[in-house]
Amino acid sequence: MAKRLIGIGLAIVCLAIGFLVPDSEALSHQGATALGILGALVALWVTSALPLGATALLVVVLCPVLGVVDNLGKAIGGFASPALLFIIAVFSMPVIMLKTNWGVRLINALIGWTGANSRKLVLGFMCATTLVSTVMSDVPCTVLFLGFALTILKAADAKPLQSNLGRCLMIGIPIAAVTGGMATPAGSSFNVVAMNTLQQATGTSISFLDWVLVALPVVIIMTPICWFFITAILKPEPIADSCLQGIRDQAAGAKKIEAYEVKAILVIGAMLVLWIVGNWVPVLNATVVALIGLTVMFLPGMDLLTWKEFQGSVPWGIVIMCGTIMSMGGVVEATGGAAFLAGAISGSGVMDLGFFAAFALLLALIYLLHTVCPIGVAILGIFLPIMITLCAGFGVSPAVPTIALAVVVAGNYLMPVNPTVMLTYGEGYYTFGDMFKTGIVPSVALVLIMAAWMPFIVGVMGL
Repeated sequence: MAKRLIGIGLAIVCLAIGFLVPDSEALSHQGATALGILGALVALWVTSALPLGATALLVVVLCPVLGVVDNLGKAIGGFASPALLFIIAVFSMPVIMLKTNWGVRLINALIGWTGANSRKLVLGFMCATTLVSTVMSDVPCTVLFLGFALTILKAADAKPLQSNLGRCLMIGIPIAAVTGGMATPAGSSFNVVAMNTLQQATGTSISFLDWVLVALPVVIIMTPICWFFITAILKPEPIADSCLQGIRDQAAGAKKIEAYEVKAILVIGAMLVLWIVGNWVPVLNATVVALIGLTVMFLPGMDLLTWKEFQGSVPWGIVIMCGTIMSMGGVVEATGGAAFLAGAISGSGVMDLGFFAAFALLLALIYLLHTVCPIGVAILGIFLPIMITLCAGFGVSPAVPTIALAVVVAGNYLMPVNPTVMLTYGEGYYTFGDMFKTGIVPSVALVLIMAAWMPFIVGVMGL
C-alpha cells in the first residue's frame, strides 16, 4: 500500500511540475506538460500504483485535459498504429505451438546430442529456447522449456538452492528466451515498438529481413557467451543418463506427427517466408503478413485456433500499454519534449567523448535503468526519439539506435525482475546473487557489441 501511495504522490508531483513550467525558447508549455505526463506514467508503472492498462488509459486522457493536444483523437494516435495490430496477431503463434509436440521432439533431439553431459545439456536447452524465441514471445517460450527442464530436474532429485544444474537451467532458459527475442520483429514486442517509434520520428522503416540480418549475429554471439559464464561460474553437477528418460518417453509417445502439427508448422513457416519476401514486396509488411496468418488459422480445414483461445492468449493490458507508449512518443516528439531532452544530454558534455564512447555510455545507462526499472516499452518511448536526434548529430542512421535500444532493453541479464525471468525465479532454484554474478560480463559484452556492431552493419547495409 505504501509503495502504491508513493507512486501516486510522485505522479502528482510530475504532473504539477510539468504543468507549471511556463513557455520558453527551449521548451514549450505543451512539451513540458507532456514530459510531466510521461514522468507520471513511469512513476505509476514502476510502483504498480494502478493496473498497467488503467494507468495507460488515464495517461492518454490527461493529454487533452491538460491542454497538451487539442482532442482525444490526437492523444490516442498510437492505437491506430499497424504495429499494435502486429503485436496482437503474433500472440496466436505460441498458442498453436504449445498445442503441438514439436517442443518435445526438439528437446529429445538435443539430449541425443548432449547425453548426460550437464554443461552440454544447459547449452542444448539454451540453443533450443533461443531458436524458438525468435518467433515466439519470451514468456510462453520460457514456460514451454521450463516444463521440460523441471521434468529432468525432478528425475535427478535436484533440490532448489542446492543443485547447480538447477541454477544453470533456471537462469539459462529465460536468458536464452530474451536473447532469441532480439533476432526478429516477431520475437519481442520491444522490437515492434522501436520500429514504430522510428517510423513516427523519421518516416523511415526497417524491414523484417533487415532487422534479422542486423540482430541475428548478435544473438548467435550472445547465446554462447551467456552459456559459458553461467556454466563456468555455477558449474552444474553431473547428471545420470536415466534422468533424461522422461523426455525420451514423451518423445516416444509423440513419434506420429499429427495433421494439426503439420498445419501449424506450415502456417508459421509460411509467415516467416512472407516476412522475408516483404523485403522486396512492400505490401507484405510485418503487420499484413501477421494478420493474414492469423486469419488462416481460423479457416475451415485449418482450425488451428478458436476465437476464445485467441482472446485468452492476448495480454490486453500489455497491448494497451504499448498503444499508450506509441501515442505518448508521438505527443512528446510533436511538442518538442524529445528535442529538449536530446539537447540537455548534448549539453552535458557526453557527446564530446566521440560517437562510440558516448553511444556505449548511453546504452549502458539505459541498460542499468531497465535492470532496476523493467518497463522496457516506456523506456523505449522516452529514450528512442532522443537517441535518434543525438545520432543524427553525428550523421548516424536512425536505424542504429532503433535496433540497439530494442536489443539492450530486451537483454536483461543481471536480475530476475522482468516477467520472463521471474517465471523461473519463482521455482526457487537460484538467488538474485546467482544471476547477477553470471550476468555481469554478458551485460558488458552486449552493450559493447551493440555500440560497435550497429554503426558498422547499418552502414554496410545502407539502412
